[in-house]
Amino acid sequence: MAQRGIPAAAAATGPTSADALFSPPGAAALTRLSAVETVRARILLSIEHGLLPTGSRLPKLATIAEGLEVSQISARRALESLVVDGVLVRRRGRGGGTFVADAPPRLEDTSVGAYRADERAIRRLIDQRLLMECALNYESALVATPEQCDELESLLVESESAENWLEHHGPDSRFHRLSVEISGRPEAATYLVTYEALLKYFVPYPMHELETSWREHRALIDAFRRHDGAAAIAITRTHVSALHREMFVALPR
Repeated sequence: MAQRGIPAAAAATGPTSADALFSPPGAAALTRLSAVETVRARILLSIEHGLLPTGSRLPKLATIAEGLEVSQISARRALESLVVDGVLVRRRGRGGGTFVADAPPRLEDTSVGAYRADERAIRRLIDQRLLMECALNYESALVATPEQCDELESLLVESESAENWLEHHGPDSRFHRLSVEISGRPEAATYLVTYEALLKYFVPYPMHELETSWREHRALIDAFRRHDGAAAIAITRTHVSALHREMFVALPR
């Protein structure tokens, strides 16, 4: 039986734009993971895919916590658990810190399993984010002030000057939040629920892969300055659609 409000043909062939519009938020279908579990999963996946090479030093605890949007207590507990598991090692003295083990074991970790099991819900969330972000950025382009555009520019410059993905993520996240809040639309709050649900599934990128994202953000600021709503939609569509290919390196291609 077709879902209410969705044509039968669409329901039979899988998720569509109508499915994303009329169905409950995809966040409801995600596995409920604790903050500690999300940090474990993201570090393990980063190691698995070579984003954190063996023997490499992890950033400072505060940077990890801010980049993964968890408390420092949660980040510390996750790191400590991975030290116990032999995935990470602690070294003292000058040049010390927390490092990826030279030969970390491959764990059958339940948190990583949950990330992979959530693939369908995650991809649906991307579609929901795409629809909402296009609409809100269109509205923002119509009303953005020069001062708001300057603030977006400052966040972009901060992101571009980051030394690693974890440092980049903070200003990047604030950029996305501000870009939709400029619209003044009450629907921005609903969008942020979807956006924040997706944040828990970001696995750090290699920095060179962010260059396209930065160019798109700069183009979006230019569209806002020109009050060009159509351009804002086109840029947003390209930017968010790319998440299906680039964001979830832990998911099947």
